[in-house]
Amino acid sequence: MKAPIAKDDLEKARSDLLATALGCFKEDSDVLGIFLGGSMAAGSADAYSDIDMRIVVKPERHSHFVELRRQIPKQWPGFLFNEWLPNAQHCVSHFRPFGKIDIFYYNAAALTPSPWYRLPIKILHDPKGIVADLVKRSQGLPFTVGEDDVDFSISKGLAAAHETYRRAMRGELFYAQTLLDEMRYHMMQADDWLHDRTPETAVVAKFDRRASGDVLNALRSSYRPCEGDAILAALRSLVQMYRNQVLALHEKFQLSRPIENDITALEAIE
Repeated sequence: MKAPIAKDDLEKARSDLLATALGCFKEDSDVLGIFLGGSMAAGSADAYSDIDMRIVVKPERHSHFVELRRQIPKQWPGFLFNEWLPNAQHCVSHFRPFGKIDIFYYNAAALTPSPWYRLPIKILHDPKGIVADLVKRSQGLPFTVGEDDVDFSISKGLAAAHETYRRAMRGELFYAQTLLDEMRYHMMQADDWLHDRTPETAVVAKFDRRASGDVLNALRSSYRPCEGDAILAALRSLVQMYRNQVLALHEKFQLSRPIENDITALEAIE
């Protein structure tokens, strides 16, 4: 088996990639600001952390940068491949030996204050003070969770649970396993909402460290072999915990969706 890549090599490659990207964008007069988010901005990065880079560009050139988002990183040393979504304003690019940079392109005219700019930000280039002003105007804006957010999450969580059961009963076990992961995601989201954790918490403490003990234990014990009976047993164990979460979400957020429908949906697969 090949030896792991040395952490020092990973960190040096990331530093070199950051310097290359920064140099490329700073030379472009259409770029009005550059800043980092994520763990590198928060000071919590490890050797495996990626680069979350945000590029603020002139309004009339924004579509140009978005159109070229897959081509720009290809010019840099060590490029391996891109991952992207159609019509998105960002591109994730992977580099040797095991690096990753996620670049978002922001239209300067469309920037508005948001609680998301309260998260750790490291400004790298801001000649006109656009980014600094945005961060200043965003201070004090609260993160809020609306009824629609919770409504959407519960519906998706219930759907993932039902579809896991359906696929497991059909013997579509690989797909059933991926659907269990989707249910776990909504359980994690519910745990954060019920304990008033904000995205700021997530930056400094990953879910393994911030989760409630009972939820974490339920999630850990739900990883089973790719066998029909094992998947169904895992599903039922998660449903027991999720039922408590759904009831608590109804109470905390005073949801208008019928609580009896949600409980009936869970009872169908218990």
